[in-house]
Amino acid sequence: MDQLKLEKYLERIHYSGDLSANMETLKKIHQLHPKHIPFENIDSYTGIVPSLDLEHVFQKLVVESRGGYCYEQNLLLSEVLRYLGFKVQLQLGRVLWQKDENSTAAKTHLLLTVEWDDKQYLADCGFGTATLTGPLLLNEEEPQDTPNEQFKISQKNGAYTLWTWREKWLPVYRFELENVEPLDLEICNWYLATHPDSNFRKNLVFSKVDENARYTFNNHTLNIRKKSGGKESVSIETETQLFKMLKEVFGLKENAIELLKQKG
Repeated sequence: MDQLKLEKYLERIHYSGDLSANMETLKKIHQLHPKHIPFENIDSYTGIVPSLDLEHVFQKLVVESRGGYCYEQNLLLSEVLRYLGFKVQLQLGRVLWQKDENSTAAKTHLLLTVEWDDKQYLADCGFGTATLTGPLLLNEEEPQDTPNEQFKISQKNGAYTLWTWREKWLPVYRFELENVEPLDLEICNWYLATHPDSNFRKNLVFSKVDENARYTFNNHTLNIRKKSGGKESVSIETETQLFKMLKEVFGLKENAIELLKQKG
């Protein structure tokens, strides 16, 4: 990361204002990133293993106005925050979404911990349907507000579990604070992008969140969960509908749509 790249990133997420390493800067970036850089898995769905090289991630998500999944999203976010002066650590989590709290799962989700004012926070712009829109204080078990939903972080046997409120508390993922090596990410990335049972290999998934709603596409359905309450589901059955949705809802351009057309 350098100043020119930072400026391009800030333009991509429509950020303006103070760039000091403080909580307000962290909160603002964390809210704008998942609004303007959508979660998407076009690469893995079309048989491409996403590159985790930081130059490639920047080119794809910022210069080419694409989106990406957790490794790309949070690697980019980590580089930006480090450049601004935050202390950032990569962490791997076990996905519990749509599962029981005590379910077993491999460590396949990349998240971040950020240190500020001698406290640690969870930051994560890459979970798709339950992506955070603000940092969460790590060692606090009471519910915490974000610009969208409430979340909480519980602790048990040395592990943290992230929960989101969706009419009831639902577990999102479980993680421990430990060192993550680049090779760990390469293995996880390869598995999610190539294994025949991986959801990111079998299904198209898109998600974004703004101040009005969460928008998630999966299994031919666009779900819109409004911040004010209520949920709308729209069936997407044709390529014309799909490409229109990608442009108008998720802000993707022709370069992303061309990959899907080639898969045919």
